[in-house]
Amino acid sequence: MAADRVGVLGAGLMGSEIAQAVSAAGIAVTVVDVDPAALERGMAHIGEIGRRRVARGRLAPDEADAIAARVTGAIDVRAFADCGTIIEAVPEIMDLKRTVWRAIDEAAPPGALLASNTSGLSITELGRETGAPDRAVGLHFFNPASVMRLVEVIRGADTSDDTLAEATTLVERLGKVAVEVRECPGFLVNRVLVRAFAEAFRHACEIAPTWTAERMAAVDAAAVDEGPAPMGPFTLADLVGLDTLGHIRRDLHAAYGDRFSDGGMVDRMVASGRLGQKSGAGFYEGPSPAAAVGNEGREVAERYYMGALHEACLCLDDGIAALADIDLAMRLGCGWAQGPLEWADAHGPADVAARMETLAAATPRLAVPPALADRAARGARFSEVS
Repeated sequence: MAADRVGVLGAGLMGSEIAQAVSAAGIAVTVVDVDPAALERGMAHIGEIGRRRVARGRLAPDEADAIAARVTGAIDVRAFADCGTIIEAVPEIMDLKRTVWRAIDEAAPPGALLASNTSGLSITELGRETGAPDRAVGLHFFNPASVMRLVEVIRGADTSDDTLAEATTLVERLGKVAVEVRECPGFLVNRVLVRAFAEAFRHACEIAPTWTAERMAAVDAAAVDEGPAPMGPFTLADLVGLDTLGHIRRDLHAAYGDRFSDGGMVDRMVASGRLGQKSGAGFYEGPSPAAAVGNEGREVAERYYMGALHEACLCLDDGIAALADIDLAMRLGCGWAQGPLEWADAHGPADVAARMETLAAATPRLAVPPALADRAARGARFSEVS
């Protein structure tokens, strides 16, 4: 079914951002939220995005008006009756999502594409709440969706080839980059990035029970100086929100076990009321201090990148995503100059594998994964055709 009109369920930040991105591509949008006040805020946010872009000279006033005009608000899912695609963007609570998916299924026209913006919940389970699980797919937009180019297109166990192709076409019509990901807890980018956080924070806890802002800043400086990330783990965690990060990490820990343990560092910060930039204090209070890069900072930064590489290799070994897409997703979703597999190539897979093997002697969770071990043994790089 053609996406002549797209429905978005949920007018919160992500829902309104997705609606704006869809409308900006020239597609009519119906946004539904059962809370009239939330709907009003969401519609206002869509207009505000346009006004900001006009003020910055990035959008003509008439274009901004046209984008806002293509978005219609409603408080009843029956407004989705003429939508060829419906994207659910309600909070990450599985029971809530199951309930709204049943409601969407009743309201959607026959053959509609049903998508969830979930960042890690099961598309298979959601699809099976409907009468057409083959039409269910994940469309994981990154925040802010009106700006970020990456969309993870998640294939559940029942998702058909036609559904996957239709979802990919829609993403590309929005001017975004679609990366196909096979369903697993955390999908791709969150799985790789949160593993990097966990590895760095857990090693930091092993070095010392408490960390000053200066010591954390030295880690962040080392991560930027010696790797592809635009900011270090402590700065990024504060930006993401420590409560949000903690929630995702606990879900991944439950799914994958000990390798997603962070030594309790994030939960301790949240318990003390320090949630990151949004609360005014997290690992840092205000900007991080200037810090010189030293051995301790390099050591923790190395664990950050080793954690990302290790999980990326596991994703590759498990067939979660294509090799090139793993690096592409980390570049677009996290702003890295290189993806973790490209980072390994730059340092030499054999050298990186040897270093990881040394670390694994004391840290078995870093046992060299097959994808890296194979290339190290053959003297090959990830960029080479296997």
